[in-house]
Amino acid sequence: MRDYGLRYAVLINPRYYGWDNSYISYSLHKYPDKFVAHGLINPQDPKVVERLRYWVNEHGFQGMRFSPLYHPNSTWLNSKAHYPLWREAEALGVVFNFYILPHQMPMLEDMAGRFPGVKVVVDHLGSPDLKAPDPWRDFRKMFRLKKFPQVWISASEPYEISREGFPYRDTWPFFKAVYEEFGGKQLIWGTGYPRPRWELPMEKELEFVDSALAFYTNEDRERLLGKNALRIWRFPGP
Repeated sequence: MRDYGLRYAVLINPRYYGWDNSYISYSLHKYPDKFVAHGLINPQDPKVVERLRYWVNEHGFQGMRFSPLYHPNSTWLNSKAHYPLWREAEALGVVFNFYILPHQMPMLEDMAGRFPGVKVVVDHLGSPDLKAPDPWRDFRKMFRLKKFPQVWISASEPYEISREGFPYRDTWPFFKAVYEEFGGKQLIWGTGYPRPRWELPMEKELEFVDSALAFYTNEDRERLLGKNALRIWRFPGP
């Protein structure tokens, strides 16, 4: 963060530790002036509401990440059993981010409509399947989320969806379509850096935003790279 002039970061727990968020909590409390934190909780845990309350109240987390992408046939996302979870999230002011498949978007649309007090971030451009004969058919389902001002799309990690190497030209039409549909005020940026030997070093991550995606206006690029995040999370300091 010092090397690249980053003031704040949102830490999101990876899957390596299961539902154990202790490392993220440790990092948050060691550097409270730099971080906010999202953890993982099991969406099918009967005590999922208690788990959410625990990590928020006891550890200072501001959000949770859910990954229905790993459960492509599941229907828990908008089940009635999850209504108490979303009501609690509204009461706590929690942010939910979703690593989700395009065909699952209608379930998220349902919940965003029912619980407008929950801020929602869709990870990695909504994960369009570039291997599909027609990736646009399902991908466009995400566009219906633009009607919700509490929803943002993370225009991030093109290497997760591309079938090519840098600069991932096959992803450009999808990034552009999301920009045209949602506008600069509903986009944020994210990165998998600094995992050792990650797909891209930070300078390449930023080059992708600054050069490859040349259609962003300067104003919207500033929103994407930080200003929108200041509207989503409560960062420390002035």
